[in-house]
Amino acid sequence: MSNFNLASLPSSLLHKILSKVETCHLRDFGSARIAFSGFNQIGREEYFYRSADLLNLNDWIDEAKALRTFRLRCYQAGNLEAIYLRGKYFHGISTESVERIGKLV
Repeated sequence: MSNFNLASLPSSLLHKILSKVETCHLRDFGSARIAFSGFNQIGREEYFYRSADLLNLNDWIDEAKALRTFRLRCYQAGNLEAIYLRGKYFHGISTESVERIGKLV
């Protein structure tokens, strides 16, 4: 097997690879960003968080803080799934309560 250079791949393919890693395990998402500067660059882009697949994201209990941070970043980037999930979670709660919770986050 010959050596494979990730840097030779187009950014759209790197985005797809990193998206798959992110969906499977957030810890591996962080490791991938550390291991390869191309993944780190893509992982910093607003577009990555806007297009992240949150509905299939594995919710690992040991990564609760990282998961909250990732979802918040996706929400702030305008990710439609993040907006939907936040609306679904807060459905039926008074707007005053939501505003108080928002100030805590």
